[in-house]
Amino acid sequence: MIPDSERHGRPRDLAWLWFGANVIFTYVIIGALVVGLGLTFWPAVSVAVIGNLVAVLVGICAIPGPRAGTATLVVSRSVFGTRGNAPAAAFSWLTAVGWEAVNIVIGALSLYEIFKTTGLGAGTGMKALALVVVVVLTFGVAVLGLATITVLNKIFSYLLGIGTIGLGIFVLPQTQFDATPSAGSSSSLGVILLALAIVMAAPFSWVNVASDYSRYLPRTTSGSRVALWTTLGCAVPAIVITIIGISAASATDMQDPVAGLQAILPSWFFTTYLAIIVGGTITNNFLNSYSSGMSLLAIGLPFKRWQAVLIDAVLGTSAAAYALFVFDFSESFTGFLSLMVAWIAPWCGIFTADMLLRRGKYDVHALHHRGEGTYWYRAGFNPIGLGWFLAGIIGALLFANSAVFIGPFTAMVDGGDLSLVIGFVVAFGGYYVSARTRVRRQTAELLPAPTVHKVG
Repeated sequence: MIPDSERHGRPRDLAWLWFGANVIFTYVIIGALVVGLGLTFWPAVSVAVIGNLVAVLVGICAIPGPRAGTATLVVSRSVFGTRGNAPAAAFSWLTAVGWEAVNIVIGALSLYEIFKTTGLGAGTGMKALALVVVVVLTFGVAVLGLATITVLNKIFSYLLGIGTIGLGIFVLPQTQFDATPSAGSSSSLGVILLALAIVMAAPFSWVNVASDYSRYLPRTTSGSRVALWTTLGCAVPAIVITIIGISAASATDMQDPVAGLQAILPSWFFTTYLAIIVGGTITNNFLNSYSSGMSLLAIGLPFKRWQAVLIDAVLGTSAAAYALFVFDFSESFTGFLSLMVAWIAPWCGIFTADMLLRRGKYDVHALHHRGEGTYWYRAGFNPIGLGWFLAGIIGALLFANSAVFIGPFTAMVDGGDLSLVIGFVVAFGGYYVSARTRVRRQTAELLPAPTVHKVG
């Protein structure tokens, strides 16, 4: 918990932090994947814009940060109970570690390509060296803490933003608006829903950490401004870079995104952009590694934050090495996204419903105290929150069409994927109705007693 005496900053500072974390090559890959499903240019662009506007939920989930002064997966103890919150915190931690591994792989492959194109060397040894460099830079900064991350992300926001503008200048004029994807032009409901699920997965991956970075703002900070600047910092780079990926996929074969860009970029800029990719993956991982450590602590394990980051470094590096040297990375990436979406949309639905019901009023002491208090519920577990969390996960799986699981109800939507939408709606609606009375009673108890004045 951040005490009021240490609160500082302005809501617009959040925009730089989130912008620097989202100027990443992952969105180029996502844009190429959308075209690979069979969408032509304009339908693909529509999916990119609509899907990335899910970043509004990231902004909303950042609002409790200043109110409670603590991390997202601690605030969610108000939903699940101080003990019952552990499964959600564990899922959050594993998801962040997974994204760390994804970014490490992308950064290492890009740095390795720089080694090759500049004549520094090739082979397994150089690829391992690239992995080590990216890992050291990623986790070294995360250990230093949020102040360092905020300063570096603002600097990288300028540099990576300029590089992305350069990429757009070279790629967008080559767009083939009437190009037919190799999968065949299609605007069927199923294909559109599959594409939306892929795009929406990226902004959804931030909802469970949004308050980690707004908790340093003063308690009275405007919630609408927190939501606005967080949303803009996430959505603007995501939309722009995804559209660039779509444009590139219309102009060249992007099955291998790095090789695809090499075919349409000047050689001098291609090497420069590889460096930008490396920088973007590292800045993105600043937030992943910091928040994964916070989620690990929120489980209740007796670690210091820097120790939690080192645990993440070992696991994230191991997973990245597996994807680099043992198993195909693209299959690892799609499998990871498939597993992530099953829990995160239901969690987000319940968290936002609870936040709306509480209207920013939290018993901060009870969030950090076990054994009794407002959020102890039944032996530390809130059956309502946990029940609707499970119901949301089941609903998401029933409508999932992923690399590792296909739900029985996907035929109802032409083979599409509605897992994120169904998981969110079921959990949000069920919790809002079921918990409304109890939550309002809890928040009423937190209001100060009215002042009574004697008359006469």
